[in-house]
Amino acid sequence: MLTVMTVNKPTPQKLQQIAQQLPASPQILAQLNELLMDVNSGLEEISELLRRDTSLAARIIRISNSVAYGSAGGIASIEEAVNRVGFSEVYRLTGLAAAAQMVDRNLPFYGITAEQLRNNTLVVALAMDSLGKAVGIDARMGYTAGLMRLVGKLILDHYAKSVSAPQAHYSSSGLGGLLEWELALFGYTNAEAGALVMTSWHFPADITEPLRQHYFTQKPSGPHMRTACLLNVACGIATELGYGLPGEEKYWEPTPEKLQLAGLLDHQVRQSAIDASMGFDAIKSSLD
Repeated sequence: MLTVMTVNKPTPQKLQQIAQQLPASPQILAQLNELLMDVNSGLEEISELLRRDTSLAARIIRISNSVAYGSAGGIASIEEAVNRVGFSEVYRLTGLAAAAQMVDRNLPFYGITAEQLRNNTLVVALAMDSLGKAVGIDARMGYTAGLMRLVGKLILDHYAKSVSAPQAHYSSSGLGGLLEWELALFGYTNAEAGALVMTSWHFPADITEPLRQHYFTQKPSGPHMRTACLLNVACGIATELGYGLPGEEKYWEPTPEKLQLAGLLDHQVRQSAIDASMGFDAIKSSLD
């Protein structure tokens, strides 16, 4: 029988404390969503919010100058970036920049490099954007769930560094499934930890509940079941495109049940894979 090293289970307060050490970009993204839902919000309010984090603002400007946004360059300010892409696209642009900033780190306990983390995050989000549009759900909510999917891994890896030893690494556990290792080591899955922290950041249940349920360890339930299924499919797309993460592949097995619950047809999944691949190719040179 395998014996997995355990650590003291972190309290919700400890997870939230660790989350405060992450870049502020996720909270800014949540606030941007609220601004965009207010018809009275204008360029000045949106630009002021995005300028609060200078690193995030620089990434937004850099991505807005990429071929993904049809730019020949020359955008030098947040105001210009927002004007160029428009209010309908500024959330997507900010989400890409926020996620790229947040996941710019190695996760040694998971055996994931910063490049793997970034690539998986962005491809899953782009796949979610395409899938959401295909089935007519709120694409912004699904897209955000894709962007924020790995917040829990960031937090649990940070916690493990502070309390554990190298023997606790996933690759040393002998366990085939990622979630089994997380539960044995932390008492949480990354999905549970991520949903807990994102709730404290005031992200709505439309985002946190699909994230909590997307590994499909049991059939998703509740009003956000469909988005959870879409997120599972999006993760499968990322894996098929070569951007999967260690220990996760078995959770993304495509089944007729998942497609039925998500309301997807095979050709829509194939098209979303093409969209995600092309979208990522267009922006990746602007992310470094």
